[in-house]
Amino acid sequence: MNIKDVAALAGVSPATVSRCLNNTGPLSSETRTRIEKVIDLTGYDVNKASKQVDWNHNPTIGVMIPSLLNPVFSEIVAGIQQRARHFGYSVIVVDTQYELSRERQAIIDLIRQRVVGVILTTASVENNEALSLLREFRFPFCLVHNQSPDEPCVYVDNYQAGWDVADQLLALGHQKTGMVAGRFQSSDRAKQRYLGFTDRLKQETLLPPMQLVEVDQYALTPFDQTQGSFFDSLLAPTAWFCSNDLLALKLVNHLKAQGIAIPEMVSVVGFDGMALGQILYPPLATIQVPHHTMGLYAVDLLFNSKHKTTLPLTKQLDYQPHFVGTMAECQPPTMRRVLYK
Repeated sequence: MNIKDVAALAGVSPATVSRCLNNTGPLSSETRTRIEKVIDLTGYDVNKASKQVDWNHNPTIGVMIPSLLNPVFSEIVAGIQQRARHFGYSVIVVDTQYELSRERQAIIDLIRQRVVGVILTTASVENNEALSLLREFRFPFCLVHNQSPDEPCVYVDNYQAGWDVADQLLALGHQKTGMVAGRFQSSDRAKQRYLGFTDRLKQETLLPPMQLVEVDQYALTPFDQTQGSFFDSLLAPTAWFCSNDLLALKLVNHLKAQGIAIPEMVSVVGFDGMALGQILYPPLATIQVPHHTMGLYAVDLLFNSKHKTTLPLTKQLDYQPHFVGTMAECQPPTMRRVLYK
C-alpha cells in the first residue's frame, strides 16, 4: 500500500491524506475519520512504506470464492484467469470455506494486496460484512453466482432451475421427494434452488411433505449414520434433488453402497454440471451451468464497473437441464418392494 492507495479508498487526494498523517492542515472530522479507518483497515504505515520497494508492477484482480475443493469454482477461476490475462492482469485467489467470518477478512487481505477490484461469491448478498466494506469504499467488485438487483453480477436463475427440477420429477411420477442442500446460511444459491423446488411442489395439493436434509456442503466425507437414515428406507423419497453435484455424487455413492439401484429405485438430480458427474455410470442428472463463461463475463463486468461505463453491469446466463442417467420414472410400489428385496 502507498499513500495514493489510501487516498483512493478514502475518496480524497494524496495531499489530504498527507495533511491527516502530519497534522499540517485543517480537516473535517468526517474526512479524518474516513482516512483513519482506511489506514486501520489496510495496515498502512508511512514509515514502513517509505523503506519498501514497490514490486507490484503487474495489475491484479482479487478473487474470493467459498472453496478451492469444489471443481465448480475452479472452472470459474479458470475463466477469470483467461480473461484477466487477455487484459494484462494477474489473479490472486482466496477461499473462505463457506464461513461467513472469513469473508470480511478475505476482502481486507485482498485490498492490502492492492488489487484493482474483486470478483467474489459470498454466502449471501443481504447483511453481508464483506460486501458492506466494498460498498462503503466504492471498491470495484463483481458478484459471481450471487444475484443483486443493482450491482455488478453474473448468475443463473437458481429459483427457476429448482422449479424445473421439481416439474420434471413430477412429470416422471415422483410424488415423494426430498432435497439434500448445503446450509442456507452459507449459500443463498442453495436457498433459491430450494424455494423454486418447493414452490413447484406446493402446486400439487395431494403430495406428501418434501423432506429436507441440510448438510455441510464442503465436507467430502461420507454421510454419517444419522444422515444416512434419511435415504435408506423403503419409505424414503423416490427422488432427491441435491443443491450441488458434489452432494449428488455423495448421495449416489451412499445409495449404491446400500444396494439401492440408481435410477431404478431412486432418482438423484444435482446442480452444476460438473464434468466428473458425466464420466460416471450412469451419468449424473443435473442442471448444467456455464461456469467458465461465468468467469469470463465477471472480468468484463468488473471493468465496466471500475471505469463507470454505460455498458451493462449484470448478466444472466442460461442453464441447461440434463435430465438423463440418474433420473428415471418412478416405479410403482409393488415393483419398488421387489427391487428393495
